[in-house]
Amino acid sequence: MAAHFVLKRYLPEFGEGKMDLYEAIKTGIKNAEYRNATPYWAKRLLSDLGLKQYREVLEGNKNKLTHYVFSGLELKHIEATFRVGYTRGPTLHATIRDIIWSIPREQFVVRIENVREYT
Repeated sequence: MAAHFVLKRYLPEFGEGKMDLYEAIKTGIKNAEYRNATPYWAKRLLSDLGLKQYREVLEGNKNKLTHYVFSGLELKHIEATFRVGYTRGPTLHATIRDIIWSIPREQFVVRIENVREYT
């Protein structure tokens, strides 16, 4: 089973033009996907062990951590799929390397590698 990400086709770039997110992931320009660090996404991305770590850090962040890295058994899925909208077009499949939880930004950074396209 894989974590599924639905992409918008274009994202405004800094400067002129627009960035095609699908093509950026396919070519390796974009090697991470960002999601809000909410319980919803934590439950979708993290295994029971990862969720336990997530809750412990949420409840007590005594060390004032700025980020936490989830990898290995803490991940619910080791594969990610990317699709533009809810279409039947081609999909990208990638291996999830790890997930970085940026605590001050309240954001998950899903880092990917080994991207391949299936039509």
